[in-house]
Amino acid sequence: MKFVQKSVLVAISTVMLSSVAAVADSDVSHNWNAENEVAAMKVFRDKYEALGGEWKETTFPDTEQSISSTKTRIIGGKPPMALQSTLGGTMLEFAEGGLLQNMNDVAANDGWEEKLSPGLPAVAKYEGNYVAAPVFLDVINWMYTNNEVLKSAGIDAPETFDDFIASLPVLQEKGFIPIAVGGQSWQEAILFDHIILGVGGAELYDAVMSGDEGAVASPLMLKVFEQMGNLRQYTDEGKSGRSWNDTNTLMVSGKAAYFFMGPWAAGGYSDLGAEGGKWSCRVTPWSNGLTAVADGFQFIAVDSEDDKKAQALFAQAVMDKDTQIAAAKAKGTLPAVKGAKEEDFEGCPAKAVAAMQVRQTVTHWNGRKADIGNAVKDTVTAYWNSEMSAAAGHAALIAAMK
Repeated sequence: MKFVQKSVLVAISTVMLSSVAAVADSDVSHNWNAENEVAAMKVFRDKYEALGGEWKETTFPDTEQSISSTKTRIIGGKPPMALQSTLGGTMLEFAEGGLLQNMNDVAANDGWEEKLSPGLPAVAKYEGNYVAAPVFLDVINWMYTNNEVLKSAGIDAPETFDDFIASLPVLQEKGFIPIAVGGQSWQEAILFDHIILGVGGAELYDAVMSGDEGAVASPLMLKVFEQMGNLRQYTDEGKSGRSWNDTNTLMVSGKAAYFFMGPWAAGGYSDLGAEGGKWSCRVTPWSNGLTAVADGFQFIAVDSEDDKKAQALFAQAVMDKDTQIAAAKAKGTLPAVKGAKEEDFEGCPAKAVAAMQVRQTVTHWNGRKADIGNAVKDTVTAYWNSEMSAAAGHAALIAAMK
């Protein structure tokens, strides 16, 4: 989930534009490795092959490595035809470097403006031109609970932030890890999201992630850091450097009570049965906010007509309404296209569809400009993994967001 520095991409674009024409390998570079993500990609693959495409893919453990590989391949003149990523900071940086393909003709022929849900055409464009295809709208602020752990500790699933805080020492006394959290900055920042929502709701979250200096410097944000610091004692010593899926295992194995993660985590609970039984997912229960980000495929700039045809065919596959809805069901998230209904889904995605009807949707930091996301992640990880005071952590965020 880490973004690429703009200066690096500008340098790459200079090399690319001054070298021979780029020829794509017609593969998709991605980091969809969880069981549900693999299933979703298979839906897109099957459609692409049914249309006559020859499927190739290059997979990576995380977005950072996928992006790094794409940069290297661009320099070498052999970029992938598409890069899966969030459509926000990462896409903006590539677009500003002149590294993305103009897909306007494909979009016009396939009616993307009419197909996509409101607001999503904008995130797929740069300077008015389509350069990416949105396929999912991921709700990020999920709280997962192991219901058997809560029951063993005599605790009801918390509905308020105060109830959540009050449950933590009880769980710890019963021998459970109250909060499962991994050792990567983006995981820690997702936990931070829920605290902001608990302290100031969607209004504070949106203002802070928009870079509003008054909101960032407000007493409410100091309180957020105080609450975050208080949670350090309710995690486990093994969190340093731990991946999100290994952290998810703590929940599945009944060692931990709560886990704050995006929709991809739901794919790890199949062994526990259906959602609502031994485990549950809920959009932050103590907030009116729903943080979301569009996920999709950026199309890397190429010159070969064959490569452009492959990109157009892939775009047709992933923007097919029925295909996208089927892939969203497999992944456990929402499609970017219109036409999905709550009854089309079950479990977490059904809850997300329902939440979007009544909650205030705001853009997650991973869908903002890179400097916003980096400021949040860098500050939160430095604060979380130290004995820094809340005031010092708050001051660090104020400085980083200027």
